[in-house]
Order: sequence, then C-alpha cells, then structure tokens
Amino acid sequence: MVPTMPRCCSLTLQLLALGALLAVRAFGLEWKTTELSTRTQYFQSEIEVSFDFSNRSERPVLIRDLETSCSCLQAVSDLKSYPPGASGKITARFTVGDRQGVYERIITVVTDEPDEPRRLIVRIEVPALAEISPRSVEWVLNEAPVEKIVEIRSAAGLEIAFTDAQATGEEFEVDLRSVVPGRFYRLAIKPKSTAKPAGIAVRLTGREKSGHDILVSAYASVPPAAQR
Repeated sequence: MVPTMPRCCSLTLQLLALGALLAVRAFGLEWKTTELSTRTQYFQSEIEVSFDFSNRSERPVLIRDLETSCSCLQAVSDLKSYPPGASGKITARFTVGDRQGVYERIITVVTDEPDEPRRLIVRIEVPALAEISPRSVEWVLNEAPVEKIVEIRSAAGLEIAFTDAQATGEEFEVDLRSVVPGRFYRLAIKPKSTAKPAGIAVRLTGREKSGHDILVSAYASVPPAAQR
C-alpha cells in the first residue's frame, strides 16, 4: 500500500506553492528608485533624468504605456518588452520654458503585469533669474490710487539689463526705473482708478550679459471686496 500524505501537509504544500507563484508574479520590475530630484542651470531649456529598473520575474514584462502629468514632461522606455533578468530605464525629459520654482511631475508606468501601474515622481528645481519682490501688489476698492513699488534684482552671478515694462491692460500706469544697471531695478505701478476691480500682468524684458533674452512678470490688481 502506497502511503498517503496527511491532508494538512498537502494543504500546507499547496499554500507554499501558491505563495511562491504569487511572489514570482508580484516581483516583476524592481526599481532602483521611484523618486528623483534635480536642478536646472540658468538658461537651460530642458533637462533629462532616468529611472533604472530590472525584471526580476520569470516572464517577460511589456511596457504598455507611459503617461505623464504634464505636457512639459515626455517619457520614453529604452525597450518595449523586457525578458527575465533584463535591465532597462525610463528616460524623462522636462521642458523648462519660462518656468521658475519647484515642480513635481508624475510618470505612470502601465505594464502587462497584474499589479497596479507604477508611479514615478520627478521633482525639478528651476532657479529664478531675478528676484521680484513683491511679485504682486494690490489696492483696496476705493483706496487712494497711490504708487506702489516692485523691486527687481538679478540673481547672483547674473547681470540683466531690463529695458522695458509692458502692462497687459490700460487700467494701470507702469514705470521701470534703473537703480543699479544690470543688477537692481524698481517698477512703479499705479492704478488710474480703484473704483472698480481690475488686474494686469507687467512683462519685464531684458538681456543678460551672456546675450540671453529675459522675460519676467509682476502683477497688480484691485480685487473685488469678496476676494480679499
């Protein structure tokens, strides 16, 4: 008579086998990191970062789609399908444009694995070319329409000759004044009236000594009373 395995032992072995199978299926793509931070240089138009990974499963993994949270970020994989043991990377390219500050963007990696799509996070710091203080000035409704000053200072190591200030509307008067050429300017803004709500952007144009054209903005408004 052939001895039979106790039912409890058989069940244990089945659970172990199922657990091992699930572990193999869940292991899939192993990422070196899922978050990256970087910083651009002055006048840099775009910047690239790469997320490295390897396929630790026992089956090929297919990249079905790469979705980004902004049109300013493009993402591509070096392959479409990764065999077991293969390494790969997702390369992300961020377009700087006229942005400044810190930006967080997300890449969603959709594969043919049964688990949820993987989210990759890119943080990009774009240094300001000029310090604008304050960025925005306001007047209360029916307040005396006095002149207010915005100060513009070139960032450390830069010399920007600002030459023009253009308002996007006619409700305010603007006057650009040079204090230290290439380094320090004052923008005087004055509403023609504060009797009703109004708002503008002021585009300041200049050129850095390296020859790069510069465009920065300040803002002015007489907001509705309910918004204050």
